[in-house]
Amino acid sequence: MNGATHAPTQALAPLLRVQGLSKRFGGLRAVQDLGFDVAAGETVGLIGPNGAGKSTAFNLICGALKPSAGTVHLGEHDITGLAPSRVVRLGLARTFQSAAVYPQVSVAENLYRGAISTLPGSVWTQWRGGMLQRANLERLRHEVDEVLELTGLGPVRDTLAGALPYGLQKKLGVAIGIATRPQLLLLDEPAAGLNPEECVAFGELLRTLRAERKLTLLLVEHHMALVMSLCDRIVVLVQGRKIADASPAGVRGDAAVIEAYLGAPDHAHA
Repeated sequence: MNGATHAPTQALAPLLRVQGLSKRFGGLRAVQDLGFDVAAGETVGLIGPNGAGKSTAFNLICGALKPSAGTVHLGEHDITGLAPSRVVRLGLARTFQSAAVYPQVSVAENLYRGAISTLPGSVWTQWRGGMLQRANLERLRHEVDEVLELTGLGPVRDTLAGALPYGLQKKLGVAIGIATRPQLLLLDEPAAGLNPEECVAFGELLRTLRAERKLTLLLVEHHMALVMSLCDRIVVLVQGRKIADASPAGVRGDAAVIEAYLGAPDHAHA
């Protein structure tokens, strides 16, 4: 896998700012006083052992969960506790560990549904109420065609999503997120279930999307080769707390991270 070019990020303005984020489930503190920034144009990894709070942190950021304490800002917007649909319209999209697609409709229709979610009102209201004016329809068609070409899904645009091989379903999940025209894309274990060749190809796809769409990426991932090659910076969680926030080289040489996570014999597969 090709090494990432880790550009300096000091001059970049924070696009995502997480401050004092905490979540309790009864007596369990899943996330504790989490804080980090993601600069515009960065790719940041969120790693840690199973049960570290990574998925909970993702759900808090995208609005699927409401925090017990703390704030989340996307650019100038306070998105703390906002519904995911509102967060999407402000420019944050999220993919899921499993291939979250609409299996009974075509690949292109999956992308249309993602693109429509950025328009005011519910998807059902858009269609039933005739709110999709000609300009919106034209924009959606253009967006879907562009994303199909960019992700290499054009040849299967009319295939039912549920009939795709797993690797292409994972790619489609990312394409649906891209169709919402996000500033920030959250990727939940994008390499999960992929073989080594698919993982390499997926990393190249993410690099292409980042460059072509000027995307900012935040990913949860256990595949360390992908994380180390793709990310500019890595945030490490253990038992809900941040123990490191550094470059890949800095994280790789951090004694606390090695002891808590990287030193585990099965860390690449946790």
